[in-house]
Amino acid sequence: WLTLRTSLGRNNDTNQGYLFSELINTFRFNDWLAFNISPKYIFSGVESFSALGVSSYINLINNLMFIPEINASFISESDPNFSLALRYSFHQGKSFDLYYSNAAGTQDIGQVFEDKNHRFGINLNFLY
Repeated sequence: WLTLRTSLGRNNDTNQGYLFSELINTFRFNDWLAFNISPKYIFSGVESFSALGVSSYINLINNLMFIPEINASFISESDPNFSLALRYSFHQGKSFDLYYSNAAGTQDIGQVFEDKNHRFGINLNFLY
């Protein structure tokens, strides 16, 4: 299946705006494995660039999934970043992720940039 995710934002300090778009292409191979290829594009008045994300969803047991991801920006001085997550689904459309990452963030522009500090965190997911 195919998903388009877009967000708009503005930095309050510099008043600089941005547009982030990601085209998520998901291929399900069987009941326990899916693969994503996600081209990403960032546009701002200062600079525009693109990146590519690759991830997979691996069902370990009924309610537990392992999600490795790598994102590579097409900026020459940028290094790829990675995230590893365990997703536990506790109800239909409701889950939480425990993750380890060296990305600047887990959503939008943050997933494109590497951070020198590695982080652990929790994401709560609600589908409606």
